[in-house]
Amino acid sequence: MALPAPTPDPARAPDPGRADEQPTATWHIGVDVDLATSLALARAATRALLELSPLAHREMVAALEHEIEVLERQSDPLSLAAANAVRQYLPEAA
Repeated sequence: MALPAPTPDPARAPDPGRADEQPTATWHIGVDVDLATSLALARAATRALLELSPLAHREMVAALEHEIEVLERQSDPLSLAAANAVRQYLPEAA
């Protein structure tokens, strides 16, 4: 039996003018920007290492495979999703 969808409470609806909610929104934006920046830098560093030399390429592929194994052993949904994302990058690296 499906549960009914919760009815929004107008008293709890976010008010863009409320000062106490602005820091949370700003924090989320900051985290998103930091995450996107980190991912872009990691991809660039990975590409650079893969092109550096055959040894660097082999070591980078081995490191990516190791990361996949570690993430899969953790077996929580977030780690498994990350392992799948890294696994999708692996053929590009190989």
